[in-house]
Amino acid sequence: MKRFRTSLAAKTAAVLLALAVGAGGFWSTVFILYQWDTLWLGSGYYDSNDYYSDLYNRSSQVHELARLLQNQEWNGALPYLDQRRLDMLEEALSPERTNFRFAIRRNDTGTLVYSNLEGAASLDESVHAVEQEELSLTQNGAAREQDYVVWNGKEQYYLLYIALPDAAGTKQLVTPEDAGLAAQYGYTFDGYTWNYDEQMDSRVTTSVLALEYGATDPLTVQDEFWDSYQDYQQYASYLPALAVLALVLDIAGILLLVFLLRAAGWRKEESRPRCNWFDRIPLDLLAFGAFWAIALLLNAGDAIAFGLNVSQLATDLLVGMCVITVAILGCVLAFCLTVATRIKTRTLWSNTLICMLCKLIARGCRAAARSWPMTGRVVVLFLLYLAGTLLTTLTIFLIPVFQGFVLYCLCRWTIQWKRVREGTGRIVGGDPDFKIDTHKMYSDLARHAGQLNDLGAAIGNAVDERIQSERFKAELITNVSHDLKTPLTAIITYVDLLKDPALSAEDRAKYIETLDKKSQRLKRLIEDLFEVSKAATRNVAMHYAEVDLAALLKQVQYELADKTEASGIDFRWQLPEERMPLVLDGQKTCRIFENLVVNITKYGMPGTRAYITLMPQEHGAQVVFKNISATELDFSAEEITDRFVRGDRSRNTEGSGLGLAIAKSFAELQGGTFSITVDGDLFKATVTLPDTNQPEQPETLPLPAAPDADAQSAPQTGGALPAGI
Repeated sequence: MKRFRTSLAAKTAAVLLALAVGAGGFWSTVFILYQWDTLWLGSGYYDSNDYYSDLYNRSSQVHELARLLQNQEWNGALPYLDQRRLDMLEEALSPERTNFRFAIRRNDTGTLVYSNLEGAASLDESVHAVEQEELSLTQNGAAREQDYVVWNGKEQYYLLYIALPDAAGTKQLVTPEDAGLAAQYGYTFDGYTWNYDEQMDSRVTTSVLALEYGATDPLTVQDEFWDSYQDYQQYASYLPALAVLALVLDIAGILLLVFLLRAAGWRKEESRPRCNWFDRIPLDLLAFGAFWAIALLLNAGDAIAFGLNVSQLATDLLVGMCVITVAILGCVLAFCLTVATRIKTRTLWSNTLICMLCKLIARGCRAAARSWPMTGRVVVLFLLYLAGTLLTTLTIFLIPVFQGFVLYCLCRWTIQWKRVREGTGRIVGGDPDFKIDTHKMYSDLARHAGQLNDLGAAIGNAVDERIQSERFKAELITNVSHDLKTPLTAIITYVDLLKDPALSAEDRAKYIETLDKKSQRLKRLIEDLFEVSKAATRNVAMHYAEVDLAALLKQVQYELADKTEASGIDFRWQLPEERMPLVLDGQKTCRIFENLVVNITKYGMPGTRAYITLMPQEHGAQVVFKNISATELDFSAEEITDRFVRGDRSRNTEGSGLGLAIAKSFAELQGGTFSITVDGDLFKATVTLPDTNQPEQPETLPLPAAPDADAQSAPQTGGALPAGI
């Protein structure tokens, strides 16, 4: 049994079988119960529900016929439509068209008004059993609705206005003195108002008719009685077998339900029942959803049932009814199984929205108790409010003053607490530099806010240091490894070649020259790496002196003349003739300019012009380097100032990718700025240097973000996008 209980295939088959058996058992049981008189009573057709249903329908026609006949007697003639109804009813109730027989008589005299009996036959002899009832009809019954009363303020009673039975609708005023006239129309006066009795109203005519009816035995006409009789005989032949089938299906459905309830929650290789995702849905939410799902299904089923009642059996209607039934049973079965699982896992109450709400309220109360140092202020203030209210009751005008003061204190504390909470959210949300304003704040909240401000500053510093360290290490590992490996591999290769004793002197000299170039490149890479590392850790010795910035740029122009001419780029040096003295580190400043010029020679488009412009500023100077990139600038202006970024993504050209990083670091160490602008293929580097006697080193040196153009090594201007950086 346990094997079947934990088997997914067995439970799936049981569910499908339960739905099929449940649908069949439900409808067979409903049909058997509907035909209880046929199956269990066995009293015959004339005692069945089918017979009385048809009899009721025909009696309604008799009621309408009696009403029309009585109106015809009262009014002499009927309106056209009423006359048409009368003719149609007489035809429908004729003995040639129905087995229904009836007689309409005056209840007081027994006089026959109308009957569809043939010849001199009596109703008792013609029908199986006679049904009897009374029908009361009233003429001018709405006359009283036109009567009304008017209050007589002087006499302190109501005056009565009666609608007279004439075509003009005349209203007759009746006073308490007109008792005889009032009684004629059914009114009596009690000294204050008027009481009405319809039996005394001469305007109203009442007729009570006795109706007798039944169906012939035997049935001689093929009408609805004939059809229902045939159905009754057919039902009587197979209803016993259907009853047995319904009983079997019901028992099987119950057994399958018991099996599924016992198997609910059990899985293979599990020692105890477990909840699945469906069982974790809050039970009250699930019950609400199931209720509305079943309601919608029942609404759809009602429409299908109506179609079955008004039309012949159709395949689509039967299929629709089966689908609706299975869907409803599926909802009920799923709910029962999840309840069983929750009972077994003891989550029936805990996994409800009501329970969750109760727990939430309980946690809130416990949190308030634990936070008494904060909540205590509110409680104490409330108690003071009560005490102050009692004390100020002696002087009424002080009550609103005191209450206003208390409300002000509460609102002020709430606003300050909101400020602290929002500040905490800002700091936790990634803005550690945010500072909570503690001005005029309550002492406890001010201390709390101050601690949060200190914490935010500490977090910001720690994050910056961490990011700086991790970023530098990652860049060193991923980028420098390649740049160091390339010349080192070449050196190893040429050393192996030099070991060949058969190598000619000419080849040996060429290999030695190549080894010298590669080793010098490796040396420059290592030196650049050390410089960037020292700049990042602020471990750089600065030697300040007065430097003529214009002369320094001319020196760079002269020293790099070979490179600029070989690049095929027309360099335009726009330098002032007058001196431009600034207190700077001449070596570091020269390195900035060399890196930027070499960057242009490596990544600028041959045949274009490059512009180097020196412009004085109010407190310093600005140098702008502009050129056209030889390749598409697919870097952002922010990205090209990162360390180890080259203009060639493949890193096949020489250089360390540290040129722009070194330039940026040296500019910022001297209190200046370094920025890159990219506009299409136009690359623009702007260096701003301050005019200070001894610039202070920044407390936190920004990570040399941008590498490129490596000075002496003809750096690939690290940041230099193929833009000519």
